[in-house]
Amino acid sequence: MLTNILRTIERDGYISRSQLAKELGVVEGVISLGIDHLLQMGYLVAEDTGEDCASTCPHCPFARNCSKEIVKVFRISEEGRRALGKKR
Repeated sequence: MLTNILRTIERDGYISRSQLAKELGVVEGVISLGIDHLLQMGYLVAEDTGEDCASTCPHCPFARNCSKEIVKVFRISEEGRRALGKKR
């Protein structure tokens, strides 16, 4: 399950927990636990977007969904990429 979560985030770049749960055929709680495990393993990195975001909107991959509201997003770390067998 963890690899499926990681692969889906890698593929889509931006996906909500509810969309992830629907796509993988599990309840959202399983996705939340999976994300927690991936964070602890260092495969995902949590970032906040929104008002205090350091990124400039035209260059931000979340710009169309953000509206400068605080949103918790996750990106795949280099360790996560290695786990998927991908290099950046």
